[in-house]
Amino acid sequence: MSVLNRLEAICQSFVDRAGDIAVIVQSKTDPALFVAINANTPFPSASLVKVAIACAAFDAQDVDLTKTVPVDILDETFYCSILQAFEPGDQLALKSLIGLMLIVSDNPATSAILDAVGMDRVNQWLQTHGLTGTNISVGFDDASLGAPLRANLTTAEDCRSLLHQIDATQRFAVLKHMLRNNLRNERIPKLLPDEAKIAHKTGTLNGLMHDIALIESPDAAYYLIILADNLPDGHDFANDIARFSSEVYALMAD
Repeated sequence: MSVLNRLEAICQSFVDRAGDIAVIVQSKTDPALFVAINANTPFPSASLVKVAIACAAFDAQDVDLTKTVPVDILDETFYCSILQAFEPGDQLALKSLIGLMLIVSDNPATSAILDAVGMDRVNQWLQTHGLTGTNISVGFDDASLGAPLRANLTTAEDCRSLLHQIDATQRFAVLKHMLRNNLRNERIPKLLPDEAKIAHKTGTLNGLMHDIALIESPDAAYYLIILADNLPDGHDFANDIARFSSEVYALMAD
């Protein structure tokens, strides 16, 4: 059985479980080694859209990413925030807030970037770059979290295209570096070898668990997109993702 046939089999087995699941695997060096299941099905994007927000901020020529923002004017939140490590008088550059948005998925940092760029410009960036299945209509303030955040949609194919554009575009190299330093590593990266460099972003809501990644190592280079919604209560889907990711890596490194 060929690598492609084996890859198709494990992807189909992963998708054939309770819940709504989309998967894409594509080799970076051999794009024809490609499996896509439910690739254009809309899913709530949750925090995945933060990657597009970062790209739009980098491309907004009138937004000075070196401009500093006082920590004490950022959105207050009921939830945990890395910004609690700073003093109220501390100043953070917009570029640093983008780092916090991607590396720890901080919501007040995201709101600050959205304020600087604007939702309309993020949506325009998405359309201009062919990500027509992705939108943002709700922000990341406390009132918008949970069910309201489901209004923001994306597809697995848009996520693959977004990561490809980041990888192929020199001005986004710093964003790829930030994504490689993601601190939420209990899904796609968990069981992969230490030498693998994994630029990835997670998204989480009740019943929803996403992870999108570009994996590069001496043995393999490929995109892995996993979107999942309507998952059963109490099931440890993060470990399912980790095990599936390990299976994919073994095949792609074969």
